[in-house]
Parts: sequence; C-alpha cells; structure tokens
Amino acid sequence: MASTIPAVLDHLMESWAVALPGVQLVEGQPLAPEPDIVCLAFTGLPGEPAIEAAEDRGQMAASPDRERYDIACLASAQRGETDARAVRMRAFELVDMVQGELRRDPTLGGLVLSARLAVISLVAAQTSGGAECTALFRVRIDAFTR
Repeated sequence: MASTIPAVLDHLMESWAVALPGVQLVEGQPLAPEPDIVCLAFTGLPGEPAIEAAEDRGQMAASPDRERYDIACLASAQRGETDARAVRMRAFELVDMVQGELRRDPTLGGLVLSARLAVISLVAAQTSGGAECTALFRVRIDAFTR
C-alpha cells in the first residue's frame, strides 16, 4: 500500500474505542457532538486537512518507503455549567487516556515504527451552553510503507 494512513486510522479507532469507554469517538468531523468527544483526524475546522504525509527514501532504497505524518485530533468536554476548571480537567483526562494507549502500544501492533503524542494546544470558552474546553493534539507517526 502507498501509505500506512488507512491502517493506522483503523487501528487507532479500534484501540481508542476500548481506551475511551462511554466517550463519543468519531473519525473526522462530528455531526452531533456529545459532552465528551474525541475526534480522530479532525482539526476542529471543517474542510481543513487533518493529515499530510511526507515520504522519503530510506538508505539504499530505490523508491520512497519511509513516511512521517501528524494526525490532527481533538478532545473536548462540556458540562453545561460555568466551571472552566472541571471541563479543562476532563478534556485533558481524555488526552491522557489517548496518550496511555499510545504508550501501551507505540508501534500500533507493528504497523509503524513509532506513534506518540507530539503537540497539545488548548481552546477554552464560556458559551451559552456553559464552559467548554477543547484540547487539540497531534499524534506523530513514523513508519515504513508496506
């Protein structure tokens, strides 16, 4: 296959579903977000690319066979109240669950050389529905194409 992206997304959806019980898990943009949600391959902005892979040739390789990419993801919490700390703590608890799963299996079952949490940023707001916190994060992948 030209890229590991499809298999990696499948693996992450399966493993995160186990690691995040009771949390809405969506690949891409959600239609109707719930109070706790984790989105895989979504930047938070509709239509914006969530993954861009760079391919390189390994030593002595005749064609590109090494790829590196970041997968944009987000974890968001909303509680219908104004307690910003509570939703911030919950959003980061969701990120911690994802990070724990990546640390448990950093090769994603042998699909990649490494997968790790690389970047985290925070968006917090008081909305008409209460405090909301979204942790935007990237999963960095380093792999050989198959």
